[in-house]
Amino acid sequence: MTKSRLFLIVQAILCVVLAVLLASTAIGIYREGVAAKAENPLAWIYSREIAAKRFAPIAPLFFIAVGLTIGGLILDAGEEDPAKPVKDAELTRNLTVSRVTQASDAMKKEQAMQKRTGVIGWGAFAVCMIPVLIYLLNGGHFPNGNLEPVFRSLLVHILPWIAVGFGCLMIASILQEKSILRETEAAKEQLQAEKAAGIQPGNMQPDHSKTPVETIRVVLLVCAVILIIAGVFNGSARDVLGKAIKICTECVGLG
Repeated sequence: MTKSRLFLIVQAILCVVLAVLLASTAIGIYREGVAAKAENPLAWIYSREIAAKRFAPIAPLFFIAVGLTIGGLILDAGEEDPAKPVKDAELTRNLTVSRVTQASDAMKKEQAMQKRTGVIGWGAFAVCMIPVLIYLLNGGHFPNGNLEPVFRSLLVHILPWIAVGFGCLMIASILQEKSILRETEAAKEQLQAEKAAGIQPGNMQPDHSKTPVETIRVVLLVCAVILIIAGVFNGSARDVLGKAIKICTECVGLG
């Protein structure tokens, strides 16, 4: 491991630790402020003095992270060869398969395995999203009033299902990548066999319609549309509109 790579790893770990500390400190300030406000309605949840007092212990770590970032920019710490292409199993597979005249049985087996794994992974993700949609579409779970218990209940009921759903997608993606590597090796063996038989490299196009990036874009778009529709049905859009009207009328002195 080179010094430059070690520097990048240390910097990344430090940034993650700093982000966790900042988030936990902000949450701690909020919880203490809510408790203080319950006893004294005039108490402040956030103030400059409270924030300075709570964030002071982690300030040195913040300045160290900033210093490392500036030092890395000055020393040009980075990958030794930034122009080196990133290894992409799918791209390597596509380039190898494109030179094969006819797919072998091993290649067809792996292609079928990839499709089957993808269907199972996305099917498991869809099943995990059913309880999430059922909870979101129930307007009784989002009463007016204190948002903290509503948000806590929301996390308890939907976060585990979301985590399991994305876990299924990650497992399916790992299995697909291993299958892609096996397909690449099978394509190389088929290519060698065709060369030994005197067959010139062909131009067979791999049967893969969408890349993972395109699939993720489609999934995010579908999730956004579903969440917007769920927000309309459970009354959240009406609540947001009501709060916006109150804020606007109070700002101009009509409240």
